[in-house]
Amino acid sequence: MDRGDVLSGAAFSAVLRSAFAFVVVLVLGGWAALVYVERSLIAELGDDVQQRWNIIATDHANEGRSHVTATIEKVARVSTNGHHAAALFGPEDDVIAGNLLTRPEGQGLQVGPLDHALASPDDISHEYVYVSGPLGDHVLVIGQRLDLLDRTKVLIFRTLALSGFLIVLTMLSFGYFLSNKSLRRLRDIETALSKASDGDMAARISDDGGSTQIDRIAREINLHLDRLSRMIATTRNTTAATAHDLKSPLGRAYLSLGKAMEMVDRDEDPSEALADTQDELENMRVIFESYLQLSRIEATGEEHLTAHVALKALTAELTETFALIAEDEGQSLSFETDAGQDYGVTGDAQMLQQLVVNLLQNAVTHGAAGNRIEAKLRRTDGHIRLTVADTGPGIPDDAKQRVFEPFHRLDPSRTKPGSGLGLALVQAIVEKHGGSVTLKDNHPGLIVEVTLPVASNQPLPET
Repeated sequence: MDRGDVLSGAAFSAVLRSAFAFVVVLVLGGWAALVYVERSLIAELGDDVQQRWNIIATDHANEGRSHVTATIEKVARVSTNGHHAAALFGPEDDVIAGNLLTRPEGQGLQVGPLDHALASPDDISHEYVYVSGPLGDHVLVIGQRLDLLDRTKVLIFRTLALSGFLIVLTMLSFGYFLSNKSLRRLRDIETALSKASDGDMAARISDDGGSTQIDRIAREINLHLDRLSRMIATTRNTTAATAHDLKSPLGRAYLSLGKAMEMVDRDEDPSEALADTQDELENMRVIFESYLQLSRIEATGEEHLTAHVALKALTAELTETFALIAEDEGQSLSFETDAGQDYGVTGDAQMLQQLVVNLLQNAVTHGAAGNRIEAKLRRTDGHIRLTVADTGPGIPDDAKQRVFEPFHRLDPSRTKPGSGLGLALVQAIVEKHGGSVTLKDNHPGLIVEVTLPVASNQPLPET
């Protein structure tokens, strides 16, 4: 697996794209801000210049040209840095007074360079906002250099550039941190999966309680690894148990066949030996049939579980049959239920019949003489509860979960009849029908409790 690096991580890539988008927005926003500020300042400075031109024009009308000339000369002497422009030009465009050398083109409010007498290459700006207009047969020009505008534009540019640099740097640093954190988690996942693929089914991804997508995926992977581990363990146990269960009958069948052949050679009747062989082969057939039945149940889709099954009638019929079998073994079997209740279940009738058969057969098979078996059917809170209780040997607490594993048997020697699939089939059928099965102590004996959901759109109650 290519681990990549921090810079190729999804978090850093997302932040990098966000940073690029931020820079684009910042540039466009900064350009719009500069245009807005430039227009606003020029308009404000233009109003100021226009007011000063109007004041001098009023003085000209009231005081005469000589007063205006003196005022302009005074302004020219005060403005020694070329910041302000003021000049009065004669009819021949000659300078009467002021600090401009030549008259600018055009009239009205203008923005552009002026031929200022104090102009210097080191000036911040060489642009002026000025008003040029006729004053009698003369032309009055009043202007102000755009130093403030240029300083404002430089200040805005530096502020935006510095702010953008710091924000982008912060974003990339945070993205690097997140990407590095994600990369560490991905490497943990890779390591755990690598160990699991090498056979270490105990390998798990560390869980630090995070809530990111990777953390949630890591927890899901751990759940799948748990299921996979259980499946592998079950498969191994099933394989070993199957081999063990088949080894004995296969060996006995082989011996019986050998005995039958010897009897044929001695001209003796081999019927008894052949019957023993047939019995052993039947045992192997039962084992294979049970395992195939479990596989079919697990593979059955939900679309096949649509029949309405009257569980009360089904259980009553089966308990009546097994009561005779229990009586032959010196045991007793009774069935109890409430009248007038609906015990309908939506599912597969054959599976549910197998469920009840396995529960009753287990109770009879593992019980000794004097064993009392009680089957009860109750309905509570939208569920149907089927319990089969016996007074047999029971199951130890530490084995109550393992008995649901295929081919698991409490008898290590496996001398008692059975395939070890009875409760495994029960659990598979119950889970397929959306229910649950639990084992409890009966002191003495065992209580198997099966809970199934009541069928929707029930017909009339069973009688």
